[in-house]
This record gives sequence, C-alpha cells and structure tokens, in this order.
Amino acid sequence: MEFLIEKDELLEGITTAEKFIAGKTTMPILSGIKFSSYGNTLELSATDLEMGIEYRLPAQIMEEGEAVISTKVFSDITRKLPKGPVMFKSKEGYVTVETGDFHLKMPVLESSDFPEVIPRETNPILRFPVDIFKNMIKQTIFARAEESIARPVLTGELLELRGGKFHVVALDGFRIAWRWEEVEGPDFSVIVPGRALLELTRAFSDDEEEYFEIHTGGNRVVFRTEKMTMASRILEGNFIDYEQVVNVDPKVTVVVNTDALLSSIERAFIVAREGSKNNLVKFKIGNNCMEISTESEIGSVYEKVECDTAGEDLFVAFNAKFFIEALKSIEKPEVELKFSGEVGPCVIRPLDVENHINFILPVRLRSEDY
Repeated sequence: MEFLIEKDELLEGITTAEKFIAGKTTMPILSGIKFSSYGNTLELSATDLEMGIEYRLPAQIMEEGEAVISTKVFSDITRKLPKGPVMFKSKEGYVTVETGDFHLKMPVLESSDFPEVIPRETNPILRFPVDIFKNMIKQTIFARAEESIARPVLTGELLELRGGKFHVVALDGFRIAWRWEEVEGPDFSVIVPGRALLELTRAFSDDEEEYFEIHTGGNRVVFRTEKMTMASRILEGNFIDYEQVVNVDPKVTVVVNTDALLSSIERAFIVAREGSKNNLVKFKIGNNCMEISTESEIGSVYEKVECDTAGEDLFVAFNAKFFIEALKSIEKPEVELKFSGEVGPCVIRPLDVENHINFILPVRLRSEDY
C-alpha cells in the first residue's frame, strides 16, 4: 500500500473514524483503524462491533492495499504534523509516514483479522435530506433513557416510516420527544442506539443539500452518503404506542413566548436542582398568567410569566430539566402547552406546528407542597 494525502484530509478522516473504536477491548485489532487504498480513494474503517464506519477521502494512490494502524499514538502524531502532503507506505508488517523532514515507522496489524464493518447485503429503504434528519435527532435525542437495564430499548430512538410519514421518537418512561416528516417510501421500523445516532450526525457533512440513504441488513441498520457508510446494531424490543399516548384531553391550554418561559424555568432550575433529584418546579396557571415557583435549602424563587390561557385554573409540578430540554428543542417564538390536570401529562408543541411534539409526565405533589 502506498498513497499521498493532504494532512487536513487525513486528520478529518482519523478524527471521524476514531470515535467508533472500542474504548476497552481484549481484541487489539479493534484498537486500530483499517486503511484501504483503491482507485483514487483512501477508506478508513473502524468498529467496536456495536457500530462501525467506513469513511472515504480523496488521495493519490500509487499502490492499492490494506493495513490496520493502532490509533493510540498515531492520531496524536497526525494532529501535530505540518500542513501539506503526507506520504504513506506499508510493507512487511510496518507503515512509514513521511512529510517534509518528518519520518515515522510503526508496526501494523493484520488487515485480514479486521471484522466486517458493513453487512455485505443490505436493502435500501429510505432516501432523506441530511440537514432535516440531523435536526430531527437534535429535537428528540435528549428524551431517551441514558441507561436502562430493564428496558435497553429505551436507550435508543425509533426510526419508523408509516403511512407516508417518517417518525423519529425517543422516550424514557417519563417523557416523549417526537418529530415526523412526510416522505414516500415503504413502511419500516427500527430502534437505533442513541450513541450511534449521535456519532452519525457528527460524521455527516455540513452540506445542506446532501442526502443519505437508510439500509437494513440482518440485525443492522446502515446509513450511506457518498463520503461515508455507517452501520449500527438494531435494538430488539417494542416502543409504546406513542401516537395514542400523546392524544390527551386538555383541561388547560396555554400559549406563551418560548424564550420567556424557558428563561423563567432555567432560573428556577438553579434553585430546584439543589432540592431533590426531581428538580421540582411548580406551575400555577390561570387568568392569562403562569406563576413559576420552587424552593430548596438554598432559597426560593417566584416569577410570573404572561401568557394566554384557556380552561380551568391549575396547580401542577414538573421536572424542570425535562421542561427545559423540551423548550430548547423548539425553534418557534411561541409554544402551546396542553395540560391534562395535576396528575396528567403536558403536551408541548410549537404554536401552529403539528409535526413536533413533546410529552412530559408531572411530578406528583404531596399535600404539604400545595
């Protein structure tokens, strides 16, 4: 293997691929990146067996071949290289890297031992704009469970095409974040680990016109662009009927400025987080006003936020962190809140927007909290 590549291109590829390397492993081959040179392309592959990536870069190929290079030292050295072309040569169990007067020689691992990153046979199921998908993940990923031994499926996100609508849904048992877009394609449903989706969105190009494809193969889901291919295992299990759950009967409806409400809850959260793990913030709603309050050992907060209200008066409490994350995902200046009572959920939507929904369960108050 022999090729010439610009340092900045090489660093882009290594920085992307190394995020897919196993953190702790008894298999030395998984601590490296597989370099494959062919045509006018250098392909970098990495995997931790749960997910993996093939990242393609333009390069001047003098000799095609493959080699696996351990990244423990190599990635740090690459960052320190001067700008300009970098020459790679791999022969007889070693790779040499040369740029200017710099010369590095390192042993390589056997490429034939490197595991398969992408399934050989996959079925394309959806073509979709990268920028819209990245935004859908951003607006939902926070609602997944960080870890769940009892229900690992909750640590992932549901990607589902049904009835001409592509749904992205996350939930943790206390809240739901749901986005959808209209799109043509065959119905499908997969649950993808949250970590894989985060790394996928980071690996995507910033080109807003770029599209990607979703494929499935075996127990894997595959995401493809011209520049990269990423695969992840699929989580086994079932999501709840999110569409039915968020269909609540509101007792109180509030329309309020998004930033005003967010800022008020953020201020209350600073005090609430010192009091309990529930980050308890109380809402007293009525007469075109939301009174937001909380208290803990360090003090108390009380603030009024003007709004439009319809329905009965209500006193209810929520986890402030959940409300903050939901409001931060909203890109419209006004938000509509539908409360179904002091022990019922709240459904949050950007005003006049149907395809972006947050659902949050309240915190039950003790009698002394009223």
